[in-house]
Amino acid sequence: MQPHGVPKALRTDTVIVMSDHRLQRAWQVLRREGLRSFWFKFLGVLGYRRLFLLSRSLTEPIPAVSASLPLTMNWLTPAELTEYLAFRSATGAEQIADRLKRNQRCLVARAQGRWVGAMWADTQRAWIEYLERELPLAPGEVYLFDAYTNPAFRGQAIAPAMSAELLRRFRDEGCPRALRGTLPENLAALRAHAKAGFQTYALMGRIKIGPWRHDFLTVRASRAQIT
Repeated sequence: MQPHGVPKALRTDTVIVMSDHRLQRAWQVLRREGLRSFWFKFLGVLGYRRLFLLSRSLTEPIPAVSASLPLTMNWLTPAELTEYLAFRSATGAEQIADRLKRNQRCLVARAQGRWVGAMWADTQRAWIEYLERELPLAPGEVYLFDAYTNPAFRGQAIAPAMSAELLRRFRDEGCPRALRGTLPENLAALRAHAKAGFQTYALMGRIKIGPWRHDFLTVRASRAQIT
């Protein structure tokens, strides 16, 4: 039954366009990432989400990683908020201002004056937005999150170089361990993290159906067991 007050032709065209758009997006994800990734993203929409938790000791040597272009890396300052929002237009100003207020830190990478990468870290409260839950941190632990590389500069080892720089900085501040979360189907990221010395120690997730929610944590090894 067609809604009242809208021309029939317009109603029909709108329905077709929306349907085609959703089918095209689903087909693109399926072709680009495979059936497994498509399936878990579909489950995520329904309410099932999970992440691998990775750990790395900062008392172990940190490998030297160089990007394929010279980088300048500095901590983000409140005065650079407008530039950051232009770099990551999908991020809200209030969200970033709140992060800085909570003493979360962001390492920014520039190449020839252009913003090419950013990566956040927190030593107080690891809030995982994807799971909508907190990961408790032990004293001295640092949680790395929200890594982003300018699409025009991807494939040049910018993220690995930033990760290594963050690890060195927090090691020099006395932090004994670094943590991060990664989707199990993101095999490229898992390989990159493994090269940086990270190992999977747990699977954290949640199942949410309406107001009902169940959180789970499956631990494979204690953080202290991972060097």
